[in-house]
Amino acid sequence: MTSNRPASVRTTDGWLLRGEVSAEGSMEKPVALLLHAMMANRKSMDRPRGAGLASVLAGRDFGVVSFDLRGHGESGPSARDGARYSYDDYVLRDIPALVEFVRQEFAGRPVVVVGHSLGAHASLAASGVFPEKAPDGIVSIAGNMWVPSCEPDKARRAAKTAMLAAFLGMAETWGYFDPRPLRFGTDAVALPYVRQFWTMWSSNRYGSTDGSIDYREALGRVTIPVFSVASEADTLLAHPVSVELFLRPIPEKQKTLRVISGRDFGAPAPDHMGLVTDARSRPVWNEIADWIESEPGFERSLRARETRATRG
Repeated sequence: MTSNRPASVRTTDGWLLRGEVSAEGSMEKPVALLLHAMMANRKSMDRPRGAGLASVLAGRDFGVVSFDLRGHGESGPSARDGARYSYDDYVLRDIPALVEFVRQEFAGRPVVVVGHSLGAHASLAASGVFPEKAPDGIVSIAGNMWVPSCEPDKARRAAKTAMLAAFLGMAETWGYFDPRPLRFGTDAVALPYVRQFWTMWSSNRYGSTDGSIDYREALGRVTIPVFSVASEADTLLAHPVSVELFLRPIPEKQKTLRVISGRDFGAPAPDHMGLVTDARSRPVWNEIADWIESEPGFERSLRARETRATRG
């Protein structure tokens, strides 16, 4: 059942996140919370509108909820308007608030985050930092964090260093990084966010700005099912080797890794953004739906959560 009703969530630090419930789905099926990449917004998760990933999931009778993360899309203000936020805000505030919202809206149904890039790796980190606030499963599409320990290839490492240095230089000049002149995305990102990315890369430490939380260590505490999708055509942003290294702390029994290759398409595989915006990815989207539909761990996670709540 389609819905297309607006939704909003206020985070613990007062930021108003906006999104939509695009499908209520069957009461017998999970609810997918779609979270986009950085420098993008929730529109990227259903492109073309009515025929993209969100619509495929709705067509499989799942509940579907999509949100703009802070500073993106309708969850302004934008960095172009002076907004300041960091990566920590996504991990520690936005994602826990959004998961809780979906739990309340769809009580009794498993909640599965379907995250692309930022929406994926930040959700994984949040699930390790706050296991009690985690969803019941995560689909990680091209999810990995740029740290040297997850990038063994010297050429890719050099390219990432140069790219992040350029991002930081432009952000320090403008007060934010605007991807539009470079045709690298649609939504600007705030200076503190770019600084944190540079710090994580230059220090080889995936963690909070204040040093109190090690996000990589937190990945080892992820106890929910994870389905990771990477593409061999994603040659820099989330190369399959880097994705595997990023996910390595997550216990093997919790994760399934899927690498998309040209053999799956009879043509070059979709690239980083193409995994969610290229219509050729529809078979991949159906694989994601198949996994959500068949994964038994969701119900176990949901029942365990309900038991803890009752005892508490």
